[in-house]
Formats: sequence, structure tokens, C-alpha cells
Amino acid sequence: MVREDDPAGPERRHHAAGDRPQPHALITDPDQARACPELAVLSAVAHPDEAEDGPALEAMPAGLKTLDQERRTLYLNFVFRSLPEVTIKRLEEMVTTIQDFEDLGKKYFSHWVAEGQIKSIFSVLDARGLEIPEDARERIRRCEDPNQLDAWARKAAVITSVDELFV
Repeated sequence: MVREDDPAGPERRHHAAGDRPQPHALITDPDQARACPELAVLSAVAHPDEAEDGPALEAMPAGLKTLDQERRTLYLNFVFRSLPEVTIKRLEEMVTTIQDFEDLGKKYFSHWVAEGQIKSIFSVLDARGLEIPEDARERIRRCEDPNQLDAWARKAAVITSVDELFV
């Protein structure tokens, strides 16, 4: 029996009582992920190799669906910054195809897409030796419209000065 003042804290008491998984257990069951979404997130991050194989990564969104959008975004941000690139790609595919994540996928991943487009624009302009004034950099950084960023990326390959980007 675990004492109430056990220094191991409540996680050990829960585990001893059998009503929760260990904090770093591999969670592959969607029902378990729904019961403890935070632990499903930690499980995916703590077990990146297993997460890449599928079941843990597939269970985690089931848990995230039980949370409000703010916490979903917070936890996904944590996961995306913690997992290897190949696992992130798989998770992106999963989340953007799950109907319950449609709103989150559009909002969350559009940020990542925009960030990539912005980097591409700067890379092309830099590679072509074009000077990028600070106000132009700021305007590009602030843009969240993927269509506009795509148009600028295409223009960046053919313009002779950065001023032409905004015409």
C-alpha cells in the first residue's frame, strides 16, 4: 500500500492503484489515450521510435480530440518540436486527414507551411544575391496568406529587385 504522503507523488499512487498507466508507458490504445491525453502526448515523445511505427502515434490524436483547441495546439506544438522529422511528417498526414482535426489542421499546419514558404522566399532572394530591405523582410514575415506567399516565392525566382516582389 502506498502512503498518502509518499514522496513519489500522485503518479505512483495512481499506478499502484492500477487506474492509470505509468507516466512513461507506451500508450497505443485509443481508449487509454482518451482517458489520459496528456500521457498519450508524453508517451509519443518519450518513445519516438515506437511512435514512428504507428500505434502510439495513432492513439495520441484520439486523446487530443478530447481537449479544447487551445490545449490541442499547445500539445501538438510540443510534439512537433520533440519528435524526429520522419515522425512529424507521418503525424502531419494523420492529423490533416482526420475529420475531427480539420479545423486544427488548417490553422496549425498553415502556420508551418507559411513558415516554410517564408524561408524559401528568403533563400531564393539570398541565393540570387538580391538585397532584402528590412521593411520587405517584415512584410514577408507577417504574411499568413499561403496564396500570396506562393506568388512571392514564384516571383522571387525571376525578379531583379525585391521591390518587384510586391508589384
